[in-house]
Amino acid sequence: MKFYIGVKRWITEPFNHRTLFWGFVNQEIKGRYAGSIFGLIWSVLLPLANLLIYIFVFTVVFKIRLQPEDGTESFVLYLLCGLLPWMTFSEAIGSSPGIFVGKANLITKVAFPIELLPIAGVAVAFFMNSIGMLLFLGFLAIQGYCSFSWLVLPVVMGVHMLFTLGLVVLIASLSVFIRDIQQMLGVVLSLWMYLTPILYPISMVPEQIQWILYLNPMCMFIELYHQVLLCKTIPWDMILNCFILALMMFIGGAGFFGKSRNAFADVL
Repeated sequence: MKFYIGVKRWITEPFNHRTLFWGFVNQEIKGRYAGSIFGLIWSVLLPLANLLIYIFVFTVVFKIRLQPEDGTESFVLYLLCGLLPWMTFSEAIGSSPGIFVGKANLITKVAFPIELLPIAGVAVAFFMNSIGMLLFLGFLAIQGYCSFSWLVLPVVMGVHMLFTLGLVVLIASLSVFIRDIQQMLGVVLSLWMYLTPILYPISMVPEQIQWILYLNPMCMFIELYHQVLLCKTIPWDMILNCFILALMMFIGGAGFFGKSRNAFADVL
């Protein structure tokens, strides 16, 4: 019963406290561009500039070609297909140690559902990076990669978001008690990226050690984006596996949060 109530809170709190939730989201977005002249325009200009730079470097300077079984012969398309979801994930995870610690004064002085904080943080990361993803989808469409498989992209992103939220909640809760996590996370994310098939396709890795890559949970998510966007297929078995993985991560993160939240005020 407690488990059901705990999960229900994560689903209902953003709706029950809509004004407060959107206040956190709005504060986070405006805080990124506070004092800048162009403001939110940068949310379009920056991903567009990065997209053009990657396209120029890997199509004009480094003309790297892949095998057709990788979904595309264009390295830049393969790179961006994995890099954009990774950047969303990395941004959300990188900011997670400060979600509760950074709001210590608010948490200790005001009574409100603190579940809203990690949900808002993850929502902002996915919203801001979705602009770059939309630009990339437009470029893919021009290149002739548009397919019916793209219809499941919202499902893929939703499952990806659930997994990210679970890990963010876990790290944010642990960071209340272990402040060193903030310093370690940068190194961990850098290593994690190189162990994920973003800069290289799995086909380049010797078959006898490919299973090691699949121990990395993000490997499956990045491969899912490759399959849907580039290979034009809908791998329902992979989607189901990713959903199970995401659900387990969310249950684990929310469970630890539920058991430790009462101690937050004492430690913060």
